[in-house]
Amino acid sequence: MPDPVSNPYVGPRTFTRQESDRFFGREREARDLLSLVISKRLVLFYAQSGAGKSSLINTRLVPQLLQEGFLVLPVGRISGELPRGINAVANIFVFNLMLSLDQARGDPRRFTSMTLTDFLARLTTTDGEHYYYDDTTSAANEVTQARSDVPPHVLIVDQFEEIITTHLEHWQDRGEFFRQLDQAMTDDPLLWVVLALREDHVAALDPYADLLPGKMQARCYMQRMGYEAALEAVKKPAEQYGRPFAPGTAESLVDNLRQIRVQDETTTQLGQFVEPVQLQVVCYQLWENLKDQPPGEIT
Repeated sequence: MPDPVSNPYVGPRTFTRQESDRFFGREREARDLLSLVISKRLVLFYAQSGAGKSSLINTRLVPQLLQEGFLVLPVGRISGELPRGINAVANIFVFNLMLSLDQARGDPRRFTSMTLTDFLARLTTTDGEHYYYDDTTSAANEVTQARSDVPPHVLIVDQFEEIITTHLEHWQDRGEFFRQLDQAMTDDPLLWVVLALREDHVAALDPYADLLPGKMQARCYMQRMGYEAALEAVKKPAEQYGRPFAPGTAESLVDNLRQIRVQDETTTQLGQFVEPVQLQVVCYQLWENLKDQPPGEIT
């Protein structure tokens, strides 16, 4: 049994892959996303801000893809400021993505004018977990030959709305980023791509749809957290850590969390959804308050 003093709730932050055993309530969404990613080489995964996209990627999608025999590159980002000493790059979004994928944190000047195809061709791993750019790798062998000994590999770009919301002065780099992504997938038939973003920015990608395989039609939407999912996210971590909720207590907590104000803002009713971050904050603090109490049910 886990240490009963440890807090099974993560609080106001994203779940890490190491905290997969604490993540509950999203199994159906995880199955749907996994099935789509396996069947389609490029998938848009979107949800409302704060719905838990990044947590689901870390705790469910990445481990399940590995179990299915895929390689999974480090989760990438396309935002960020230029490192000191670098004044210009060929494409700010491609450059930032390469920096986020190179876990060796080598000299960033190598990537200032590099294409995504050339970078991915030399992105190397020895253990399937840690990746680094190796300029001694033969790009010709990596890109042009279909290798039966290498499984498909998945590039996940999180918070992809940043291609719309950041570096507004580099708006012309957006189209070129999509062209390079398309070229990378063309050059490497073993490359799969998942773009995760907030739902309010999905429509802004439509002008670029023709630049990518399938015109970005493979999409997975994760709805906000409902009552049953929230109840699971409240109860199961506590049960695992040896302090279950007394009958009706978790239900009351979830009902409190889904209260919404109506009419004149003085009346409340039960809403349909619960905010995952608020749930984690409340449960985290509840557990902290119980640390010095004798073991037993949470009432």
